[in-house]
Amino acid sequence: MKSKLYYIYLGVVLILAFLLVSKPAAAQNVSLERTTIMEYVINERPLLAELLTTAGMAPALSGSTSYTLLMPPEARLQELKGQSVEKIRSMMAVHLVKGALASTDFKEGNYLQTYGGEKLYVCRKRDNTLLNGVKLRTTDTALRNGMVHELEGMLQP
Repeated sequence: MKSKLYYIYLGVVLILAFLLVSKPAAAQNVSLERTTIMEYVINERPLLAELLTTAGMAPALSGSTSYTLLMPPEARLQELKGQSVEKIRSMMAVHLVKGALASTDFKEGNYLQTYGGEKLYVCRKRDNTLLNGVKLRTTDTALRNGMVHELEGMLQP
């Protein structure tokens, strides 16, 4: 009888622990849904925020129009520091697509129109999504005015 009560007690404790742990994640999702793309980038990727500001895209990413931001890795962004404003603008513009696109919206064979007027070709290979040959690494961070995805490399204009 004593061991039966122990297992019931243990089960209740585990259920309560699971419920308490899952609540902060839900709260984090709600807070992200209130955050603009630019606020998110400022908090998570300051170098990218600096480059987007230099490129003149901060107002667009702070507004109410929906965009999808394709974030290159930090190491590749370092290469852009100190470049001309035009170069930074052209590189950042190819990483921004109008509309909030989830990973399921990247369909094989489709083309996406970038903020800079370039086209990105979508290719699906072995459960991977490639945009002009660059693999999407982390997907579907939903924000108030769009979506953010992380890339494994840098897209070229």
